Amino acid sequence: MESRTDYYRELMDQLNELEDTSLAVAKSLEIAGEAREKGDDGYVLFFEGEALCLDGDLERGATLQHRAVERLPNVPFVLSNYAVVISRLGRVKQALRHLDHSLSIEPDDLLSLSQKSICLCKLYRDEEALPWFDRVLEIDPENAHARRNKGVALTRLGRSEEAMACFEEVLQRNPDDRHARAEKKILEDELILRKTPLGWLILWVRKRLSPSVMRILRR
Repeated sequence: MESRTDYYRELMDQLNELEDTSLAVAKSLEIAGEAREKGDDGYVLFFEGEALCLDGDLERGATLQHRAVERLPNVPFVLSNYAVVISRLGRVKQALRHLDHSLSIEPDDLLSLSQKSICLCKLYRDEEALPWFDRVLEIDPENAHARRNKGVALTRLGRSEEAMACFEEVLQRNPDDRHARAEKKILEDELILRKTPLGWLILWVRKRLSPSVMRILRR
């Protein structure tokens, strides 16, 4: 028999497939209404919060989803989606705690794995993020988003050849991926800049000094 969690996770998957924002907002509210009829208060709060987030009101959406997490503390898709919202609001360390809890329940949850790697990068902990990107790609080798972001992390670490390989692999699979193309161009420009003394100094400050300072500030 399908559990409540699986049922609402499937509805969330359907919601994520909608590209039109207005349709996604309407779908979120529809699911919230269904949850209300069934007495599933935690899911009412979660999907009403999701509707607000999709409509651009992240603060109010996060407030509702925080209340949902209090009622559904062990539901990975609720934890990981809430983490996405609060990470976007700048509460990255708090987001990481929820992602770690989600992964303690479901170690292969792709959204939690992906978001953990992104949060670590936001905290300038790029080296720590790499194994998490690799885990995502182990589960989902076609995940262009993870491969691109891994390339960005490698670029920031000065591992240019590995970064370039990431961008080129994404472009080999999808030549129209504008994000990978843009990141590849940035890296190519950096490689040219690195050949000049001033350029080398600029890159040293950008890739070594600045990240070190930011890691200290974000502890």
